[in-house]
Amino acid sequence: MRVTQQMMHQNSLRHMQQNLGRFENTSMQASSGKLLHKPSDNPQAVAKAMSLNSVMSANEQYERNIGDANLWLDENDRSIQAMVDVTQRIRELGVQGGSGTLSPEDRELIFKEVGVLNDQLREFANAEVDGRYLFGGGDGTVKPFPDADSFEAAQPNGSLKTAKIGVGLQLEIGILPQTLVGSGDDPTNIFRAVGKLADSIQAGEAVNLDEIDKAMERLLTSAAENGARQNRVEATESRLLDAKLSLGTALSSIEDVDYAEILIKLKSEESVYQASLSSSAKIMQTNLMDFLR
Repeated sequence: MRVTQQMMHQNSLRHMQQNLGRFENTSMQASSGKLLHKPSDNPQAVAKAMSLNSVMSANEQYERNIGDANLWLDENDRSIQAMVDVTQRIRELGVQGGSGTLSPEDRELIFKEVGVLNDQLREFANAEVDGRYLFGGGDGTVKPFPDADSFEAAQPNGSLKTAKIGVGLQLEIGILPQTLVGSGDDPTNIFRAVGKLADSIQAGEAVNLDEIDKAMERLLTSAAENGARQNRVEATESRLLDAKLSLGTALSSIEDVDYAEILIKLKSEESVYQASLSSSAKIMQTNLMDFLR
């Protein structure tokens, strides 16, 4: 094949452009710290990186959901524990008020204190978090006990508040008011039981603590169930954190540069490009006068 001067010029330019392209790409990788800038850099690696980023993005949303769930469950725990403490105090007053040695004045004082404590129970049952009622059902917009004289809870919107904390993992984090205090016609409904206890103390009658004890047991059961949910959320959060670390490591191995390696490669590409410039300059400066000399 006959080699012409034009062919040499074209080949020289093509090789120089190729060398410049590699030098520019390596320089971009070194300056950005990333190996991948467009799909054509490495289609298979780009697809894998996109998949990892998608999983990490979903996990970040689950982490935010877990944060909300932890807030709700912690408030559940605080409110229920406060109700347990108040109920325990009411029981102590019931034992004290059941003594036949108390004067009418003493019984009246105990009666009034039980009434104040009963109001506190309603306040805790109507607790709010971020403008939503803690025990107000799915959306938390309905006040559980709007009527101070009613034992029956208002009908909430939706059943239970839930949180999606993982793939296919929808966890109940709410507690219905009926579950917490009992239905309105239940003798062990905490408000009904406390009211009956207060009336017995005021009247100087024998105080029946069985209903208070059952109401307390219901509260403790709710607290235990809430605690189990907290443990499950904590375990899920721990797994997500472990996954975050492993996914980040996998993504870094695909996307991030090894600076020691990339700087050596950059220097090599620079040398190759400079060599191509030098050789191309020698080829392109040859003209007819050079051949006539």
